[in-house]
Amino acid sequence: MEKTNSYTYFAIKSNGQFDNGFIAYEKGIFAPQELTHTLGIQPFSYWAYGDKRIDGSVYRFSAWSAEKSEAGRLDVEAQCKETIRNLKNKIPQLLQIKERYDVNFILTIVPSIYGDEQPWLSFDEEIIKFCYLTGTTIDVDMYIYPLENGNEEVMERS
Repeated sequence: MEKTNSYTYFAIKSNGQFDNGFIAYEKGIFAPQELTHTLGIQPFSYWAYGDKRIDGSVYRFSAWSAEKSEAGRLDVEAQCKETIRNLKNKIPQLLQIKERYDVNFILTIVPSIYGDEQPWLSFDEEIIKFCYLTGTTIDVDMYIYPLENGNEEVMERS
């Protein structure tokens, strides 16, 4: 039963504080188009501080997400390597962005686990070196689903 899957992506998000939701520090507010231009990489998702959400509220921080990988359904290491492949030669530009703005770099892993089938979570030196050189953190946004009588409701989210 091959339902368990995962994907990874790289994100740049405003640094900020929690005060009735997350609010970016002034220096953390950036124009996503500027990051796209600086890095020469098209994001699959982005928003700027002040953009409207679907529910009509506004984003109080900026975000830019790119280099999504779904390679190897359960091989997170391969996905992470594919995600950082185009970013490794952009380290000077990434550091320039971090110097100019108060932002976080995040390598996000999103596994969706069904039953007992689990993805392989491993990081080789290439991934660790990229994260170290850029100050990138690794975030796991995990979804766990039961396989009971075909009923697939989210049990837990970490």
